Amino acid sequence: MGQRRESDIELWNQLAVLVAEVGTTLDRKLTREAGISLSEFQTLNALAAAEPEGLRIQQLAEALGLNQSSASRLVGRLQGQGLVSRGVSETDRRGVLARITERGEATARQARDLFDREMGQALDLASIDGRTATVVARLRYTPGERPPAS
Repeated sequence: MGQRRESDIELWNQLAVLVAEVGTTLDRKLTREAGISLSEFQTLNALAAAEPEGLRIQQLAEALGLNQSSASRLVGRLQGQGLVSRGVSETDRRGVLARITERGEATARQARDLFDREMGQALDLASIDGRTATVVARLRYTPGERPPAS
């Protein structure tokens, strides 16, 4: 008898469980050890990867999968911590740009190391959890690569 292949809905359900559980774990660890939430970490990463002039709030919102109002509040929180600054666009005076500060870059670097470590551990655990194992295997699979030797 052949192996059973998960339906798209089963994979979607596994992905939803994976995102919720790993997201909660990462958020707790980042908050406790780096002093920023997962959404703040994602914001700092997006700004760190942006051009030096920063990102418009709308661009940032799109990168994070948020609406403009939520992204603006998030930038406000980070600005209050000195991790982000806001400025007016040089080319379009109506546009508000968010930029990562030096302190924000340092915080993002520290948090990135923590994120990488914790994400790896979380995916290792999820790979042996029946509720998420298949979707983790698919996420880790790269066509054309040989599986790691046992």
